[in-house]
Amino acid sequence: MSGSQRREQLVAVGRKLFAAKGYEAVSVEEIAAKAEVSKPVVYEHFGGKEGLYAV
Repeated sequence: MSGSQRREQLVAVGRKLFAAKGYEAVSVEEIAAKAEVSKPVVYEHFGGKEGLYAV
């Protein structure tokens, strides 16, 4: 998967989780698990859940 495809995947997963559970209830670990990547991949693309939420 290319970097841009991975980024799009993480955005989709993040949006789904944020909509279902709310920002505070979602962790980077959960986002990574649902996307089947490691936590560092999320940090690499967005710097953390704040960066992902802002997209």
